Amino acid sequence: MQKLRALALALLIIGTCVAQEHRTPDKFPTEVVIGRDSFIDIGPPFNYYDLTFLISGGGDTDVERVSLTPPADACYPRAEIKVARLVLHENLSSLLKTTNPCNIPEKTLRAELKRREKGSPVFSGMNVSIQVQCSGGTRVIRADILDRDIFGDQTKTPQYTSWSRTLLDELDKATGDHPWDKPVFPIPGADSGGLPISQSAALRGIADGKFDGIFGNSPDRLSALYRLAQDVPRQPSIELTKSDPVRPETYVDPVYPPIARAARVHGTVDFHFVVGGNGTANNITIDGGPRMLWQATSDAIANWKFSADDSGKVVRAAVRFGLNCASDSK
Repeated sequence: MQKLRALALALLIIGTCVAQEHRTPDKFPTEVVIGRDSFIDIGPPFNYYDLTFLISGGGDTDVERVSLTPPADACYPRAEIKVARLVLHENLSSLLKTTNPCNIPEKTLRAELKRREKGSPVFSGMNVSIQVQCSGGTRVIRADILDRDIFGDQTKTPQYTSWSRTLLDELDKATGDHPWDKPVFPIPGADSGGLPISQSAALRGIADGKFDGIFGNSPDRLSALYRLAQDVPRQPSIELTKSDPVRPETYVDPVYPPIARAARVHGTVDFHFVVGGNGTANNITIDGGPRMLWQATSDAIANWKFSADDSGKVVRAAVRFGLNCASDSK
C-alpha cells in the first residue's frame, strides 16, 4: 500500500513538472512596477526608496519615477519625495531586454537570492522588487543587488540579478535620479519644494498604501513617508534673549550659518560692546557660546542701531540659536 502511495505521489510530481514545462508562456506585460530599496551603512538616512512605473504605449514606454527619502533625524523630520516623468521611445519589451518577467523561473530566482545567506556580510546594496501582472495573478520578482555586485571588479553576478541592475542603471540615467548621489546629511535651505502639483495614479497608490508591502521587511512604509513629505519643515529660531541696559532701536537677526545647522550646532552666544556716538556697536567682544556662531553674531551686531542718548554705554547681550528639535535639549 505504501509503495502504491509513493508511486502515485511520484507520478503527480512528474505530471506537474511536465505541465509547467509545457505551459503556454505569458504574453509580454504592458505594465511593470519596479521597486528599489537602496541601503547603505552611512547615514542617516540609511535607506532610499524609489518606485518606477513602466506603461507600454505602443512603440513608446511611459515612465514615472517616484523617489522617497526618510527623515534624517529629529532636526529634519520631513521626508523628501521627488517625481520624474518621461517617455522613452522604445517599447517595454526592448527596455526589458526581451526578458518577460512572467516567464522567469521561480527556482532560478530562489537560487540567486541564496547568495546573501552564503556570502560575506552585506553593508550596502539594493533590494529590488519587480511587480507584474501575469496570467496567474500578480507576481513579485525579488532580486538582491549586493555591494560586491556594485563595487567589485570580478563579481559573478547571477543572470537575473544582473538583468535587474542593468535595467535600473538605464532608468537612473533616463530619469536623472541616482539614490546614492544624495548628500549624507540634509543641506539646510535646500528644500525640495514639496509635492508636485500634478497628482498621478502612482502617487495616489503610494498614499493609499497600495505599495507598502512591496519591499517586505523594509524599515519604512511608503505611505507613511508620503505623509511625512507633506509636513511643514522645522525652521531654526534666533532670539535676542538679553540686552542690558538698553536694547537696539534697529535690530537685525544673525544668519544661522548653514555649516553650523548641518553640524547641529546650537546654543547662546554672549557678548558685550560699547555704543558709539553714531549709535553703532563698537569694540564688540564675544564672551562665550559655540564658536561656529561667533562670526554670524558679530556680523549682525554691526548692523544694530541705538539711540544717540545711549552713546558710551556698555551693553551686555545674548543671542540664542535654536534648531527646534530634540537635540536642542541635549
